Amino acid sequence: MSVSFAISVPIGSYHVLLPDCLRSLAAQTPRPQIAALDASNDPRVSAILDEFSSIITYRRTGPDKGQSDAIIEGWEHLDGDILGWLNADDALYPDALAAASKHYDKNPDTDVFYGHSIIIDDDNAIKGFHWAVRPPSDEILFGGIISQPSCFFRRSLVDAVGGLDRDLHYTMDWDLWIRFWRAGGKFRFSDEVYSRVLWSGDAKTGGFGEVRRRELDRLISQNTGFLRRMKSRIGFALHHAFEYLLQPRLARAIRERSARHSHTIHGVNRAGGIYQTARLPLVHFCDEEKRRLTITLKDAHGRLRIAANGAEIEAVGPGRHVLLLDNPAQAAQTLFVEMENLGGTPVHLLKAEWG
Repeated sequence: MSVSFAISVPIGSYHVLLPDCLRSLAAQTPRPQIAALDASNDPRVSAILDEFSSIITYRRTGPDKGQSDAIIEGWEHLDGDILGWLNADDALYPDALAAASKHYDKNPDTDVFYGHSIIIDDDNAIKGFHWAVRPPSDEILFGGIISQPSCFFRRSLVDAVGGLDRDLHYTMDWDLWIRFWRAGGKFRFSDEVYSRVLWSGDAKTGGFGEVRRRELDRLISQNTGFLRRMKSRIGFALHHAFEYLLQPRLARAIRERSARHSHTIHGVNRAGGIYQTARLPLVHFCDEEKRRLTITLKDAHGRLRIAANGAEIEAVGPGRHVLLLDNPAQAAQTLFVEMENLGGTPVHLLKAEWG
């Protein structure tokens, strides 16, 4: 018997990417039950939810006690046996729930199923992958190795471990993964991309304020020894500095130097380095079809071969290549861009932009 999905969408404030979030859910097969929890008091959010009312199973407008409280409320009003949640600026890749459904049907012992995420910036430019994601291991006790929007899990396990912690506002996902792990939950990992995530200077996870530090310290202290606690704290602080504090060019130079021997995701390392071949899955959720994709590279010097479904490639400046698509990319349709490094030193992906 096929599984069914229940996805909560907590909305604390208006975000321009909210329509993308809902379009990505509408494009899923199987179609999930969706709960939209709107605490924004913003007429723009209300108008968007009205537009997507046909796909929303449960809708609440009004205050709540925070994101975790809203997520729980959504799940309580849905019937699906596999749970997940998306923030207003997240989006699922087109085949995410189809892949998860297929996996659960074939592997009924699986409790938690997750994959990779693509990262975008405030300009909607694709920057690369969520580099921290790893296959399941004890590392889950001291590091964020799961990208929450790309993770789906059984309601029965959530109930067994006591549910989402309503008092956590920044680390509720990591806390849940740890309790799943300690309860003996069966984790399974896929190397495919299942979501698109915004890393913004204004994003909640970008902050490193006192409340978030307290939550991180609580989880780290409860689950690791002294040396591991120190490494984890330093790691989180460095991530924040590299993503949000350091001048981008300096951060990139340091990252490129330190990432030379790091692992890759689909042929791309954490600094965007491509040594041999890379495969970048791209998707948009705009109403209009897309005929152009611009890829910006560093250190290319004509040494990179790019291919994407028969697209014509046009070099328009140092490191900038425009892909003119013979078959325009429709909304919620994944375009795979293949890149092959023809030289001996790495080429670095800076960004990919539609239009």
